[in-house]
Amino acid sequence: MLTTLNHTISQQVADIIDIYTELHGTRVSLFGPDRQMLYPAAEGRPNCTYCRMLRETLGQDSRCRALDGSMMDAALEQRTMISYTCHGGMREAVAPLFSAGQLAGFVMIGQFRSRTAPSISPYKAQWEESQGNNALQEAFLESTVLPEEKIENLLAMFSQLLELIIRGQLIHRKDYDLIEPVIEQIRQNPAQPLRLDEAARITGRSASTVTRLFKKMTGRSFKQYQVDMRLQRAGELLVARPNCPVAEIAREIGIEDPFYFSRLFHKHNGLSPSDYRKTHQRK
Repeated sequence: MLTTLNHTISQQVADIIDIYTELHGTRVSLFGPDRQMLYPAAEGRPNCTYCRMLRETLGQDSRCRALDGSMMDAALEQRTMISYTCHGGMREAVAPLFSAGQLAGFVMIGQFRSRTAPSISPYKAQWEESQGNNALQEAFLESTVLPEEKIENLLAMFSQLLELIIRGQLIHRKDYDLIEPVIEQIRQNPAQPLRLDEAARITGRSASTVTRLFKKMTGRSFKQYQVDMRLQRAGELLVARPNCPVAEIAREIGIEDPFYFSRLFHKHNGLSPSDYRKTHQRK
């Protein structure tokens, strides 16, 4: 488990990064909101040979870090992934990660070249003058080279992975950890209303704390969250069981009065249960 000041990051995120790196020969790094690298450790997966030579031998580390920081700022301002070519001629991309509307960190992918880019390192002459050999250019040519079309596909795939990470709540605020057992119980058993005092007992916090955290983490009150989960489950059942009477669906989510259920469902979804079923069956 990785942690920042305000967020918890599942080990699954690190696993996803490792698999993606292994498959595509790129370097993927996870940074906290403070721009400090969280994963991977430098000794475990160092920069490519070419980038190490630039940073360490030619003293370009501060320039590399400054560029990383400015690109993170730009990605944060635009709230999207930004792709660019660094001063060393390598392709990179950076994207911000958000959890509950708050910045949780950044992910960077890079240290590969585009096949359409120049085949000579921008630092070739400087290296040869200072070091007296062609080692930097050789390392540049040995770095991962990808056709532009594949780069676009890799970045598109990476964007989708980030969406899944966020939707799967693999990165969330630490406060979420306190109410996660309650949220899971509500999701697993939407037909069984949970009292606030029971939720407080599960979390080991006061009822007022649970109320505050639910509003903060979900944007909904404790009671409204339960209602939403029940109606969400009802919608799933209406589509999955096209011949099941609406009254039976209502009872299954814990509402005995089918007329009350219909009014509540219409208020929540803008459609009656029957119309909702017809609309979603046509999709």
